[in-house]
Amino acid sequence: MISTEWKLSRLTTGSAEGIGHAHAYYDIAVFDPASRRVIGHRLDFAERHPTADDTIEIGIVDLDGDRCWQPLGSSHAWSWQQGAMSQWLPKGNRVIWNDRDGTRFIARMHDLDTGEERRFSRPVYALHPDGRSALSLNMARLQHLRPGYGYAGGSGDGIDQRRPTGDGIWRLHLGSDGGQDAQLLLSLDRAVRFMLAQLPVRQRLKHLVKRYTYWFNHAKYSPCGTRFTVKLRYRQRDGSWNDRQGASLTCNSDGSDLRLLTDAASHVIWHDSDHLYLWRQDGVYFYQDTAPVGRQTNRIAPDLIKKNVHIRHFAQRPDEYVFDTPYQEEIDLILFDLKAGTHHTIAHFANHRPKGGAFRCDLHPVPSPDGQRILVTSLQDGARQMYLLERQLPAG
Repeated sequence: MISTEWKLSRLTTGSAEGIGHAHAYYDIAVFDPASRRVIGHRLDFAERHPTADDTIEIGIVDLDGDRCWQPLGSSHAWSWQQGAMSQWLPKGNRVIWNDRDGTRFIARMHDLDTGEERRFSRPVYALHPDGRSALSLNMARLQHLRPGYGYAGGSGDGIDQRRPTGDGIWRLHLGSDGGQDAQLLLSLDRAVRFMLAQLPVRQRLKHLVKRYTYWFNHAKYSPCGTRFTVKLRYRQRDGSWNDRQGASLTCNSDGSDLRLLTDAASHVIWHDSDHLYLWRQDGVYFYQDTAPVGRQTNRIAPDLIKKNVHIRHFAQRPDEYVFDTPYQEEIDLILFDLKAGTHHTIAHFANHRPKGGAFRCDLHPVPSPDGQRILVTSLQDGARQMYLLERQLPAG
């Protein structure tokens, strides 16, 4: 039974004409700080890999206004799973997204009040809570090693090296214009050396024998901004890959005090400044960010969540979570109360074909900052479109 506490609306249209709309990844700020507007992208094809020549349109929708699509700009740097990482800055009336200049990926910041646009020398991944800096990683390397998550058309930055010393996680200084606006915080080589030192001897020997190639993905600042987490993935250059081939790391915002949170993790989210939750093998678990290795504490909804999900808690209601049931043709959106131990389905979406692979469409639910709205992207009417759920009962 679908809950009546939430109202579902489709925000965007165009499926009959082959026009789709989507938001970027589920762990970034696709809502503005006032929970009034959302940012996403518009595209005109499906079920093929983006090429360097493909362009998407970046735009916003005013949820308290006419709810019409308002174009802001364009991008030549995007993927099916993460879009162009278009998101709102935590302060001011500004948005930022990724683009490409030649074979270099960059970020563009747009001020909605003045129309001014600034560009930065590297792509943005995760914004610092104060809005003055961001984490950046090599989207060309990501595309090279995990197609569908990085961007087409890029090169450079030691892309052919197994574990470069001059590439990794960068801090992008958003107070600068181009030039020297980036600083390397954590190199792939240092991260690999640290991870190997924490692993049992047998696993360490496997890395040496297999001669894996390594890459970063999914970086995220803690709520207070003093630390960040990132996934370190690895594979043989021409070999297969699965989600056990990786580890989640954390470190201080300057790259110091490196820690191994756990191995074989995905969909890692900070709950507070000391704890994270993530999918690991058979469930979603809480981990405490301890040194040198994280400590597993408890499992979230073990009787309910038995497959990998995209899960987010509500910032103003930290015991309340929303998650999808991805990788199938019919997907539910479920609300779970950790303290009460209760759950209910708040929306159901059909027609998710293909249900897996590079061209699948995950809901990627994102709660608004005030906890009253949730944004998802669905194939319900035949193409990717953005849908909004709004809480009909006052927050308790």
